[in-house]
Amino acid sequence: MTGSNVTAIVSTKDRYFTALPHLLISIAMQDVRPEKLIIYDDGEHKDLRNETVYQNIFLLLQQKGISWEVAFGNRIGQVANHQKSIESVTTDLIWRLDDDNVAEPDVLENLLKHMEDPKVGAVGGLVLDPKYNYSHPNRLASNMIEDIYLGLNIQWYTGVGVKDVDHLYSTFLYRREAAKQTGGYCMELSRVGHREETLLTYSLKRAGWKVLVDSSAITWHMKAAQGGIRSDSVKEMWMHDEDVFRRKLNEWGVLTRDIKLIVLDNGIGDHLVFKKVLPAIRERYQSTKIVLSCCYPEVFEDDKDVILISIADAQQMMDITGHNVYKFLWDHTDKHWDLETAYRMMYNV
Repeated sequence: MTGSNVTAIVSTKDRYFTALPHLLISIAMQDVRPEKLIIYDDGEHKDLRNETVYQNIFLLLQQKGISWEVAFGNRIGQVANHQKSIESVTTDLIWRLDDDNVAEPDVLENLLKHMEDPKVGAVGGLVLDPKYNYSHPNRLASNMIEDIYLGLNIQWYTGVGVKDVDHLYSTFLYRREAAKQTGGYCMELSRVGHREETLLTYSLKRAGWKVLVDSSAITWHMKAAQGGIRSDSVKEMWMHDEDVFRRKLNEWGVLTRDIKLIVLDNGIGDHLVFKKVLPAIRERYQSTKIVLSCCYPEVFEDDKDVILISIADAQQMMDITGHNVYKFLWDHTDKHWDLETAYRMMYNV
């Protein structure tokens, strides 16, 4: 079944024979299909009609009732192409996809259900990396704009359900007119387009539109190692975009939240020793939320101002080796510290 008033758009660069074909097939195989697909080619501008794999993909799209078009970009980055889509498509809804996404067959169908509510401006699903097992939510994950620097997006974890959020990542369905009203994508960004999805969708939220995540819509992020924005590895571009983003947050009066993560991957006795040091840590990090990743959360059940997460949660966030107090003691064997002193020295209290 072809979905009414939906154009799928993808901006691609130099992934003709790696990630892009998988994405296009996943679009063709949707249970509810878009009316049209536009491929913005920001790379070599190949005539894909001459390539055998694309000849078959384009025929498949036609068989499925999806009209398609390849538009050559100006090689100035994905933001320009995405903005062009807002200005040029004729459908009410735009399904934005990255060129290394693979959407499960019911993604568009599940996202479209939310557009029956005229107050919804954008809705996205989960965007899962097949290399990892994110079978449960991370309790720190948040798509609230004040938590943006935690670096944990709820779209990366299962078990979310349907959730009202501030911003979306990678791929989502949105109303073209809502995006036009808010000015669309941020054209101050470099051709890398770092933070473009966050800026667009948070602008919708600021304008009064609902922004949702629905975990029943699952897209796999294949994270192609070459091509796309990874071709633009100029550090200055990423720094420029981050500066633009921080300036926007400042203009909008957004106060971001920081955390102090402490990992206690050890015994209950070690937890009890650490508890003696916790008041001093609170004093030092008064303006920062303290997050304890621990094995025995019952030790801290009376510490209501501390967020408790599992060791597995912390491992999803980073390599926790450097947070081990016994490694710290081993690295300072000449000091002959006891455990409490080691904790105090680790956290400078």
